[in-house]
This record gives sequence, C-alpha cells and structure tokens, in this order.
Amino acid sequence: MDRREQEVLDRLREKTADVETPEKLRPENICQMLEEKDQGPERVQEIRKRTWKACALAAACVVVVSLAVWKMPGENRYLPDTEVGSTSSGRNADRSEGNTADGKASEDTDGGSREEIACAKDYFQVYDYVKAYQESMRQASDIMEKESYDEDIYVGEAKNSGNADRSVASAEAADGADMMADTGGAEYIAELGAADNASGEYSETNVRQEGVDEADIVKTDGRYLYVLEDNNKEIAVIDTKGQKMEKAASISVEDRGDNCSIYEFYVIPDQKKLALICGSMESQFMLERYPGYMGSGAQETTTVITYDIQDPSHPSEEGDVSQSGNYNSSRMADGYLYLFSEWGISIMDHMEPRDYIPMVNGESMKAENICLPPGREAYWYEIVTAVDLKKPKEVKDSIALFSKGGQIYVSNENIYYYETEWEYKDTVSNCVTTVRKVAYKDGELKAKVQGEFKGYLNDSFSIDEYKGNLRVVTTEGETNSVYVLDKNLKKIGSIKDLAEDERVYSARFMGEVGYFVTFRETDPLFSVDLSDPKNPKIVGELKIPGFSDYLHFYGEDRLLGIGMNVDEGTQITDGVKLSMFDISDKTDVKETDTYVLEHVYSTDVSYDYKAALIDPGRNIIGFSGYSMGGEKYFLFEFDEEEGFICNMEEDINGNGMSGTRGVYIKDILYVVQGNVIEAYGLKDYKKVDDLIL
Repeated sequence: MDRREQEVLDRLREKTADVETPEKLRPENICQMLEEKDQGPERVQEIRKRTWKACALAAACVVVVSLAVWKMPGENRYLPDTEVGSTSSGRNADRSEGNTADGKASEDTDGGSREEIACAKDYFQVYDYVKAYQESMRQASDIMEKESYDEDIYVGEAKNSGNADRSVASAEAADGADMMADTGGAEYIAELGAADNASGEYSETNVRQEGVDEADIVKTDGRYLYVLEDNNKEIAVIDTKGQKMEKAASISVEDRGDNCSIYEFYVIPDQKKLALICGSMESQFMLERYPGYMGSGAQETTTVITYDIQDPSHPSEEGDVSQSGNYNSSRMADGYLYLFSEWGISIMDHMEPRDYIPMVNGESMKAENICLPPGREAYWYEIVTAVDLKKPKEVKDSIALFSKGGQIYVSNENIYYYETEWEYKDTVSNCVTTVRKVAYKDGELKAKVQGEFKGYLNDSFSIDEYKGNLRVVTTEGETNSVYVLDKNLKKIGSIKDLAEDERVYSARFMGEVGYFVTFRETDPLFSVDLSDPKNPKIVGELKIPGFSDYLHFYGEDRLLGIGMNVDEGTQITDGVKLSMFDISDKTDVKETDTYVLEHVYSTDVSYDYKAALIDPGRNIIGFSGYSMGGEKYFLFEFDEEEGFICNMEEDINGNGMSGTRGVYIKDILYVVQGNVIEAYGLKDYKKVDDLIL
C-alpha cells in the first residue's frame, strides 16, 4: 500500500469513528482489498485496474447478499477428467518445498510465522478457500442486515436512508476506488535505476532491479524509437537516422478486436525481438454462461505477442501466449519473459472449475500449480507465466498465488508476493504483511516459503533481497520498523519504534546499507547499517524541510532525492525539490545541494519510476513536471561546485493519456508524450525536430 492509499483509509476511519461496523465490511478493510498491485506503467492503467477490481468485489458482495442456499460442487462431473484424483502426484511435491497441505503456520520465537507454501491437491481444495470467503461475506452481510446499516451510514454522509436492498460493500468498494483514482494513481520508485547501456549510446528503461528488465511505453534499440501510440492499438517504429525522424513501420493489434489494447512492450536488441503485452475483455463470457447475470461479467485476458524485428521496417509476428486476468506487471531476465496478471473471482451460488480456476494458453491451470493462501479464505489470483521468447507460442512454466490481493517485488533470483491484512481496534490500526517467495531461473518457477512481519510497505522498493536475506522498511500505525528475514523468511533482525508520528515516504538499499525517508513536518533521511543482518543499526539521521518520495543512487557516494519542498512555517508544499545527498560516510549523511522548481506542483516520478531519465554516466537527470501553465520537461546535470544545473525547461506539446518519457540516442534527447515526439540536441538543448504520429 502506498502513502496516498493510507490517507484514503485515514479519511474513512475519521468518518466512521462513531459507527460500530461489522469487521469484514469496515471501510478500511474493503479499501485494502482495492490497494495497488505493483507496478503498472501509467496513471490511467492503474486507475482502470483499481476500478475493475472494485467492480469485481462489489459484484461478489451483491451476489453473496442475494444467496439463499450454498451449493458445493461435490460431483466429479464438475471437474475435468484429467484432474480428478490426479493432482496429488509427485509433481505436486516438486512444485513447492515441503508442501504443507493444511496451510498452517508454525510460530517463530519473535512473534512471526513461517511455513512452506502449500500447493493444491485438487480443485476441491481450491474451492474450499472460495467457499470460506463467500461464507465470510455472507456472515458480514447478515450482520449488516440485522443492524440495518446501509452505505450512507458507512461513508458518514447520511443515516437511515432506507436503501437496505443495496450492498454496503458494493458502495464502499466503488467509493474507495473513486477516491483512489482522485489521488492520481499509485507511487512507484525504482531500486537501482536504469542499467547503463554498455556503449552509453542510448538510454534504457529505468528499472526496479538492476539486471531485470521491465516493459515500458517507449523503447529504443539505438537507432529506432518504438512508441506506444495514444490509441493503445499500435506501436510506431520511428527511424531516427540522420537526426530526422520518420515513421518506418507500425505494429497493430486492430485485427484482434476492439477490446484488445496494448499496455506496454519490450524491445530485445540482441535477439532482434519485440514483445507486446496486451489485454482484451471477454465481456460475453458470464452472460453466455449465466443468462441474465448482472455481476462483473467481463473477464480480461492478458497476452504476450512476440515479433521478429530483424528488419524493424517489416516486423513479423511469431506467436503469442495468453493467460487469465488483468495485466499487473512483467519482467525480463536471461531471455525469459515473466508475465504477472491478476484475476478476481466473481462469486456465485453455484460454481464450476472454469469459474474459479484461471486459464493459461487456453487450458485450466493444474491444481498442483496453484499456491494456497496462508489464511483460510481467498478470491484473488496472481498468475505468473514464464515465456521463452525463442519459443513464443509455448508456456515454459506457470504458477498462481491464491490470495486476497497483494503486490510483487522481483529480485535477481526470486519473486516476492506480499499482501497486507488490516485490523482496527479502538480507532488504532494494526496490520501484518505476509510475503511469499517463488524462485525463478531459466523460465522455471518453484514455490519456496512464506513468512510475515508487522506493518505495511510504502512501495515495492521498501523491500529488497541481498545475499539471500530480505530487508524491509515498514510502517505500522504511528511508528516504523526495519526487519531482516533469512532465506526461509524467518525474522532474524529488527529495529522497531522508529520516527514516531512519521510515515515512510521512500526507501533505497545499496549492499549493506539502507536509506529511508519519513515525513510529517520535516524530512528525516535515515541510514541503516545492515552489515550484520541479525543486528541492524540506525547509524545516521538527517532532518531537512520537505520530503523525497523518489530516491536514486547517483554514483557510489551520492543519493539523489526527488520530492516536494515544504514551507517550514505553513507546512504547505511549494514546489518540486531535488536534493543531492553525500553518502560517502553513512554515519554522517549530508545534503550537499538542493534545487526547488517553484510553482511546479507535481512530477510523474512520484508515482511512476519509469518516468525518470537518470544516467550518472552521462550526468543526466530528466523528468516532466506540472504547473499551472501545463506540463514541462526538465533536464538537469549535477556539478560538484555549482550543484544542480537546469539545462532545459521546455513545454511538452503532447496531450495523450500515457505518461511522458525522455529517451536519448547518442546526442539527441527525444521527449515523447502521446502521439507527439520532440527532439532536442544534448549539446545546445535546442529543438532539432518533431513528429506527430
């Protein structure tokens, strides 16, 4: 959960402070179900995903309230013949280490829990978790009806409106989604920044983990620009030879139907391949399955389509792989693409496997590939599929994590899926985050272990793997903590009760040192010595006005912060702030220089780390910012003597729904927004060309 979502929860808690609300229908719990899933490429996509999830949850609640009799699919006719009695085979044991069938946790000595991840024996076992969730919602709905609560009471806008036939959960889900959309989307922050191109001749996408590539809406191979057009139906291939841009080709998904859209894509120069990640809605499925059904109905399918771009002016399709669910994120490592999608179950009174088992490449996932949740109920899948781009029509491996919704962090060896459970008692919030570990290598996925820690993570780079240990910075209530977990996700070290009345805004790890920023009135930048994992220590603390909600290492001894300046008297933000920290001595971190962009009220970098163009080798810091006069692109360098130098401040003329990207090829900077590309020289910062797609 990010900071903005926590603020939504705080607002809801204030409004419902005097109302005795059923546990499962408390606003904070419902909004928690809607929290961000890690890393989408742009604001519109994230809002769309949140809204979809809100609708799915609302529909599930409505159906549960209307149920009269619970029916369990107890006959084999509801199961494919290949699955009956066959999924408790040896492969089930191979899929997860230990394969704890009952999903019970063993208690750690420090109050946490650790267990092996259990994989399902058959579809019936998966269905038990769905039934438990439905029963939980039924009980909450019964309480709601008994107490005559309605949605107006829950949101504090009116009381006893008499609208008892409408689901409170549905109203809360929709309200929570609207408020989250108003915040402008989730915050995302990179871990180690973009991997420097070996030749230094062109920029690459700013990524979360060095050595693990990510998809984006703009890419380059050093000559061609590949740009997702604003209709989300086409990739424009732009030849930049001779500093004059020309559209050489396009890759379109128009022939895949009106409901098919491109989210983002990869360009793999050494393999001469391009991989599109698309989504399409299958809105007729539920209506055909259940005539008259009024639930969420539409099911989204996420597809990877691979193209040969040996000749970029004539790309050719090679094959595709699809899976159930809404596109969440993806990663590329060692020639394998790992695709993450989310699939929420629309719960009904009578369900067959195809209603609650996800599909991969047109086939239902095997039960043994479904990892059961640590709790007793679930309704949400995180589906992970590995694709070898040399065999783009085949699925190398797949696994599904059954849960109530979480987020992902991908290290160089493991996938970590973390989800937070919230509880409010006496107006005090408490939360515990469960994290599950899935190893990946050469396209093979293997469920490992799961553990937990108190508090929630601000974003995906508040969690980091180093030498087999997992380090996290958490917030719980009005305090913060640092935890170190070993390879079995058992807590081995911690620092608690940090920065009371503050909340984590950003964090960054480099080797045996971690840095994190909290904020309420001042901006404390903490440095943490993690050289002894069992005994982490706070070794430095620097307090300055404002806050940094994005941190990026700028060489070995510098840490760049991008955030907001705050007036110390009024506590009002008054401009985007750049800070450069000297971290050569982790016990004595210094802010060596600052630069405030007055009247610039926000920047894309605050919620989308891919929007940052940061290259210490070329001494480039680029991003877009918003002011009353519109959107501008800023380009900085950093000088030891002069500090930050703003080399470019240019109006952005595109007005598409996608975020802005800055990409360089040799000595030309290309600023891409929607269907407008503007080119500037990196020696004199003057415009040299522009192109409207």
